[in-house]
Amino acid sequence: MKRFNIPVILQALIFLIPLNIYVIGDWMGSGIQTIFFRYMQTNIGDSLIFLNRELHFILKGIVTGKTAIATSIWLIGVAIILIATLLVILAYRQQNPRLLRHGAYLNAAGALLFSISIVIQYGILLHGPAGIAIPLGIPVILSVAYFQYKSVENDPDPEPDGEGEGADDAEDDDEPGVGSGVQSSDPEEPLR
Repeated sequence: MKRFNIPVILQALIFLIPLNIYVIGDWMGSGIQTIFFRYMQTNIGDSLIFLNRELHFILKGIVTGKTAIATSIWLIGVAIILIATLLVILAYRQQNPRLLRHGAYLNAAGALLFSISIVIQYGILLHGPAGIAIPLGIPVILSVAYFQYKSVENDPDPEPDGEGEGADDAEDDDEPGVGSGVQSSDPEEPLR
């Protein structure tokens, strides 16, 4: 179980770090964005906005345009990271390298969606009329995904139940060339 401890701990780290530090417009405000919430300081006051509230803003039409698209992509990225977390926990519990590998793929996909969301909101150079973005946490997620993948890279996938037992027995019963119409490639073996 020790081998799967570090990937689980690193997966938990994804939920603790700020993924994005941003400035709104021409320094009208600033904040940090984690997976589940964003904290903003503006000249109006401080705000703590959770994902369910952002989804509410989109569904009611309060937020529209590229901000709504960027937030929707962020929400999809969060869902993918949550699925990846479940797979990593299952990999830990079942000692299954294949599940950990799939969790790493999903972590990388979530980081890609977070990146796309930030680019839609702030531009390809992460600086534009909407403000400035510094995506600190995205390289961390990609590093976690890389470590998780590398930790099980050389492990064979466990065989699914029911495969491997019957197929091996059928092949071992017949000798090459006997009853199969195929001649042996071994020159020292007599033809039958």
